[in-house]
Amino acid sequence: MRVICTNLEDAYQQGYADAMESVRKKRRKQQEKKARRQYYIKQKLHGVAMLIFTALVIPLLDGDATIALLTVPMGLILIFSKEMLIVNKYYWENQRED
Repeated sequence: MRVICTNLEDAYQQGYADAMESVRKKRRKQQEKKARRQYYIKQKLHGVAMLIFTALVIPLLDGDATIALLTVPMGLILIFSKEMLIVNKYYWENQRED
């Protein structure tokens, strides 16, 4: 009878450990999803800032819109791209995994 109880206790402990690991994996996945979302929001904000910068600088340059040839496409690419274009800590961590 003692052997059966020990096996049941071991099975219970293994089941508990598996459940905790499942919870940890789910939490890590949620944190990764949140970090990825924040990264892309930051990238889009950089693109918007680039377009605002262009709109503010053109009057300062007496209407010379040559700067817009570079900044407008860069800003639009940052806003609409699905690729990681801003290089920061998250970018390097993600590159190591791929």
